Amino acid sequence: MNSKVYKTTDNLFTKKVKEGIALEKKFQVKGDHLASHLGTGKFKLLSTASMIAYLEICCVELIEEYLLDGLDTVSAEINVKHLFPVKEGEFIHCKAILKFIDNNKLFFDIAVINDKGISIGIGAHERYIVDYKSFIGEE
Repeated sequence: MNSKVYKTTDNLFTKKVKEGIALEKKFQVKGDHLASHLGTGKFKLLSTASMIAYLEICCVELIEEYLLDGLDTVSAEINVKHLFPVKEGEFIHCKAILKFIDNNKLFFDIAVINDKGISIGIGAHERYIVDYKSFIGEE
């Protein structure tokens, strides 16, 4: 799997992307998001893996409307702290903020809070912009 590397001069976006754009999404924790269901623990609490998936969804949805057809993003690195437990049925709010862009790399600040304003998780995420077809080998 190999993908074209883009330069800052390449046009990757359909419209101007500004650092600082943000998206917040609300999710309800379901049974298949629990550590006990995923096998990552015995507790019936939100798994860290599921929290990370929610955060990645926010980052993807934040940037996808700006990408040219045929381009997508892939996860490159994520660094999170899971700070507080969440039970099944509770709602969480995931937020992604585009911190900066470097060539085809996107850097996000990410956070999760509950309905009471308690921080559930915080971190940073890096995604790369890739050409979908060349990335999966369909050039």
